[in-house]
Amino acid sequence: MSKTPHILLALVWLSGLLVPGAQAAALDFKPCALAGSNGNGTLQAECAIWQQPLDRSDPDSATIDLHVARLKSTALEPADDAFTLINGGPGGSSIDLLVDYASVAQSFTRERDVLVIDQRGTGRSTPLTCEAVTDRAEEYDEEDTLQATQDCLDALSHDPRYFTTSVAVEDLEALRAAAGYQQLSLYGVSYGTRVVQQYMRRYPAQTRAAVIDGVIPPDHALGSHIAIHSQQALDAAFNRCAETPSCNDAFPELAYEFHKLRTTLQDASVPLVIQHPVTGAQTDIELTYPHLMMWIRFSLYATETAALIPLTVHQAVTADNYLPIAANALRMVHDITNALNYGMHNAVMCTEDAPFYQQDLIDFEAMERTYIGRQMLDSLQAMCDIWPKGVIHDDLKRPLASAVPTLLLSGEVDPITPPAWAERAMQQLTNAKHIIAPGQGHGTLARGCIPRLILEFIETPEPAEIDDSCVAHLSPYPFFIDAMGPPP
Repeated sequence: MSKTPHILLALVWLSGLLVPGAQAAALDFKPCALAGSNGNGTLQAECAIWQQPLDRSDPDSATIDLHVARLKSTALEPADDAFTLINGGPGGSSIDLLVDYASVAQSFTRERDVLVIDQRGTGRSTPLTCEAVTDRAEEYDEEDTLQATQDCLDALSHDPRYFTTSVAVEDLEALRAAAGYQQLSLYGVSYGTRVVQQYMRRYPAQTRAAVIDGVIPPDHALGSHIAIHSQQALDAAFNRCAETPSCNDAFPELAYEFHKLRTTLQDASVPLVIQHPVTGAQTDIELTYPHLMMWIRFSLYATETAALIPLTVHQAVTADNYLPIAANALRMVHDITNALNYGMHNAVMCTEDAPFYQQDLIDFEAMERTYIGRQMLDSLQAMCDIWPKGVIHDDLKRPLASAVPTLLLSGEVDPITPPAWAERAMQQLTNAKHIIAPGQGHGTLARGCIPRLILEFIETPEPAEIDDSCVAHLSPYPFFIDAMGPPP
């Protein structure tokens, strides 16, 4: 029986540190072939296993292995800074991001090296995995959540207190120094924008330029608004369907059909036999409401998958065809489980987010009216009640004031980091520009002309000089009307 892990649904979502570079191990780069997320793609690069202290404040601390990848510049005289990418999650592999977007990343080598580290606890860098979390059943239950969290903690190979953003920022600066670069030019997406902004704060002289895509303001506690923002993105998709003649003609009662689908799956599960979309094996599955939640939530991240929502909802309600929902939910469980290291994810969320929730400012009534409800938040808070708090800079949660050249990017209908967050983060950035990608969701690195704009900005980091008129040509993917796709 296939079960959707309830905690996966719920999350899917210092002073006194050692001086960066102290006792830094040598970087011994060797040729390597890198595979991306879920084993996709291959990228020829140079790689090094870099040993660093687990506790950077203790020179005698045990060491951990951090994985570093580098693409050498094709320039005869490369720039003295390196370009780096930092993935989101928290818990995602930055090296996987490098491979998945290799064609974009390789364009930066025409002037400078590309240097990427898997943040400690993720990918290839001493990953903190939590099998106890991803193996649990589908419905939220506080006792089950607490037990799964404790099982995870008991199984971890390293103390999770040292796998936070603050420690990762010190790793990044130590890497810059050890690799011999004068500065870093940084790109961060989603949670990665927190890492970039904290590096900018701590090391302004070492930060040549910064691109933050799907921005989390430093003073924001991630997790408390996910349900509401996702509902707003879903409402926007339904409104766009209603305003699109072909979609409205095909699905004139879309909002009602979604309500009916929600009610059906909240009342009872639907037993199905399905060919697993990843393994191909015949799989028995009890399709539940959390499966629907997961499918909707992550479909809204990208305009291509959001375009399938009306048709898929309509087929489930009018033809009892639940197989597309089940197949997509199973694929998402597989992809997210493999993409995120939940020990590191929990270390960040329980140190940098959950302790900063202001309960009196959370609109629980509005949250309960969303299709997600308060399940995610309740699960996260229960988990963080027993998860140890980690290392955190005393300024991590303060608004960032900076003159570092900064390009902020947002998807117009981003379901988790809306454009208003970038505007909030930019209030004290004195050398910055914010670009909103029309009709796009979460993460714009490969959207339309945006890769070219990022490249131009990194090569000449002058935000005021960016001509972003090309972004107006972006638009959401047209809705699928039937199995043949969008109308001609």
